[in-house]
Amino acid sequence: MFQKYLQNCLLAAIIFSLNSFSAFSQSKLNDNPKIVVGIVVDQMGYGLLHKFKSKYGEKGFNRLINEGFNFENHNFNYIPTVTAAGHASIYTGTTPSDHGIINNTWYSREIKNLNDNVRDPQVRLLGIERDDIVGSSPNYLMVSTIGDELKKSNENSKVVSVSLKDRAAILPGGKMADAAYWYDWHFSPGNFVSSSFYFEEVPKWVEKFNEDGRASKALDSVWNTVYPIESYTESAPDDNSFERAIGGKPTPTFPYNFPELREVYRQQNAEYQLLLISPAGNSMLTEFGIQAIEEEKLGKDKDTDLFCISYSVTDVIGHTFGPQSVEMEDVMIRLDKEIEKLLDYLDDNFGQENYTAFITSDHGAGPPASQLAALGEPTGVISNRVYQDSINYHLAKTYGLKPWVEYFETENLFLRRELIEHENLDLSKIQKEVANYLLTLDGIAYAIPAGNLNKGKFEGKVENMIQNGFYPDRSGDVMVVYDHGTIQTIRRVLNIEDVKGSVHGSPYEYDTHVPLIWFGKGIKKGTSAEQVAPTDIAPTLAKILKVKMSESVKGKPLMEIFE
Repeated sequence: MFQKYLQNCLLAAIIFSLNSFSAFSQSKLNDNPKIVVGIVVDQMGYGLLHKFKSKYGEKGFNRLINEGFNFENHNFNYIPTVTAAGHASIYTGTTPSDHGIINNTWYSREIKNLNDNVRDPQVRLLGIERDDIVGSSPNYLMVSTIGDELKKSNENSKVVSVSLKDRAAILPGGKMADAAYWYDWHFSPGNFVSSSFYFEEVPKWVEKFNEDGRASKALDSVWNTVYPIESYTESAPDDNSFERAIGGKPTPTFPYNFPELREVYRQQNAEYQLLLISPAGNSMLTEFGIQAIEEEKLGKDKDTDLFCISYSVTDVIGHTFGPQSVEMEDVMIRLDKEIEKLLDYLDDNFGQENYTAFITSDHGAGPPASQLAALGEPTGVISNRVYQDSINYHLAKTYGLKPWVEYFETENLFLRRELIEHENLDLSKIQKEVANYLLTLDGIAYAIPAGNLNKGKFEGKVENMIQNGFYPDRSGDVMVVYDHGTIQTIRRVLNIEDVKGSVHGSPYEYDTHVPLIWFGKGIKKGTSAEQVAPTDIAPTLAKILKVKMSESVKGKPLMEIFE
């Protein structure tokens, strides 16, 4: 009897333990973070995050690297590698071939002009004194974002997105975002603005933030390096010929006296554009972002919220001075303090066990072409206008001297389809003929006709990237990729030594390889050399948020990161 009693007690204990473990496991499974934070740093190539590691503190970038899960082989899987396409791909989990954001602007056959990726004539710009300025929205985004799926799953969850750039705020939030805010220098004294797509007027807290005149105060300062300039040995000398001088300065060198520069830019009605080239722009965005979390009451209840923040100053610094510049090094050192400030806020207000974050970039960038030339590296400048003339003359040999090319810039060449139809010619045949001719010209690495991109799947890496960036209703008749280190321009004459600052958009590693680090609740410490892509971010967020993703998703959840 006693033995049977012991057996019954043991069985009861086992059942109790199993039930307790099951309940604990289920509790852990359902225990979502209070807030998920996506951090994107514009034009932060993989090298930039690690190049200045010794000058970072221990609580910003280094904390993410040392305590988070770091994917060291994270590359974009499409072209062009640009801001709008990058942000859309990160938050939708797919490529431009599905989400439709093929570039920052693209040529429209309907309006015979360039089309901006977020400009929307159906909405008004809010947060400025005028009420007649066209606003912006995610109208051109063709699939749902992770934020949209979160809202569909639970309408009480909130999605808020902020940036200095409109596209970097609007596209991450998607079509169901509660709010998107961005910086305006065109129509206001540096206000944070939004559009009537989200609400009829900006919240009172945004009005108050703008009334404080923070942009103006920030531009009343002088920008000098954090550390003695002679210690910036990771960068090229401060005075070099690969960088643009701004505001009438004779050289692109420190210090930057913004009160003096304001006077020059004011004459061009661009005074507040200066904040985009100042580290103070990133600081103001952090302040605004933290206030947005507070005022929008993100992470304050049982429903998980999504907050997206995108830092843009690095991109403008790169285009102006280049990734090799002391200016870029100093901005990264200062941005490290902004990341620390944001993480400290999240720690203090939610606790590290109640938030999950990731940090990445929308694209990298190559060194200035003038620097490559000085180093004896392969480089070059292609004039699309000159090549357009050459294509027209080539086609004239067979079809007559007519304006066969309608538009050619960056990776898209558009043929004049009305003319081809009027002449009773085969469009696909002309596309192939133009692609084949382009491949005979200097500086062209790939040229693929649109007809080929609509068929099957390419196996070659670059060809597949071209196909992933092709959206039939918006892309050209021929997709073009230039040689490594070669850039294109619409100018007919441009000497290589005149090309200052960085460019991006190519399928080469300097443009595609960017950081990806996960951090916070449910994320283990670790490093992976696995090849992953930005399209894997949204599916991973879907696992964290426990929501489904749309059928268009190309990526996969990064299961390695989970504890």
